[in-house]
Amino acid sequence: MATLAIDGVRWVNDRVTSVRWGSFDPATNDWAAPTTIVDVQQVVDAIKSGKEVRTLFILGGRAFLGPKVIAMPFANGHIGIEARVQDGQIEKSLEDLPPV
Repeated sequence: MATLAIDGVRWVNDRVTSVRWGSFDPATNDWAAPTTIVDVQQVVDAIKSGKEVRTLFILGGRAFLGPKVIAMPFANGHIGIEARVQDGQIEKSLEDLPPV
């Protein structure tokens, strides 16, 4: 079963504004479809609709699903995203992803 995964982010003033993401198949360890760059609001909408979104990191030439991404309200009223590390997952964050 494919998982929505983020493998790159665009930052503006310490805020994620866009991500590169797509449908990743952990069974084949490959993208199920080409990735696209989208506004972070599309990620927030996917999370709010109940879809699981994860980070994706390349370590030693192999892809690994990282922490789950959650929607997070910020003090200025906008809703952004954040990665939440859980037990047994690689300890990486959105800051560790390459820029897009």
